[in-house]
Amino acid sequence: METRKIYDLSVSIYPGMLKWIDEQDVKLRQETSIRNGDAYNFSRVTLSTHIGTHIDAPYHFTADGKTVDRLSLYDLIGEALVVQIDTDTITADELRDVDFKTYKRILFKTKNSELLKSEEFNREYVSLDFSAAELLVKNGVRVVGIDYLSIEELDTEEHPVHKLLTGNDVIIIETLDLSNIEPGEYFMVALPLKLKGCDGAPARVVLVEC
Repeated sequence: METRKIYDLSVSIYPGMLKWIDEQDVKLRQETSIRNGDAYNFSRVTLSTHIGTHIDAPYHFTADGKTVDRLSLYDLIGEALVVQIDTDTITADELRDVDFKTYKRILFKTKNSELLKSEEFNREYVSLDFSAAELLVKNGVRVVGIDYLSIEELDTEEHPVHKLLTGNDVIIIETLDLSNIEPGEYFMVALPLKLKGCDGAPARVVLVEC
């Protein structure tokens, strides 16, 4: 039986990890330890629903949008296209050669992949502009992912890109580690924690070679 290579796109979650500017740090504490004479190892974690590799459900920016526990597994599992972008902003013009008829799950690999190696937040990350978001929605894209903490530029008060995508039921995946991924077609599995009624959740996201 042929074994296909599996790529883990998820970043590790730990205290001191890379996080959004005003985000609280992860708290991860081992409360019992076998080495200390306890019967078992047991830990407690406190974290944001948007820490590390995570999924933004439509409810994140849309009042009546789907919560993360109601997302369709048929959207979160299936063929995906990794698109490499070499510019500082992802515009509609950069996507002119993307085969939207075939692919409804698009993951953007940018120079952000290098930024993920640092625990310090970098304000100069590559983001998606409104024209690109419009094109994705127009072509019926169901899932869009990017290799940094937000798909939208930093200094936006109204969050137009997030609102356009979530308002059209598009699932957003942020903080994907695409550093070792070549552009092309893969089979994607993206499973967020099933947090009832929640706006988002950390996720384990993998790609399988086609």
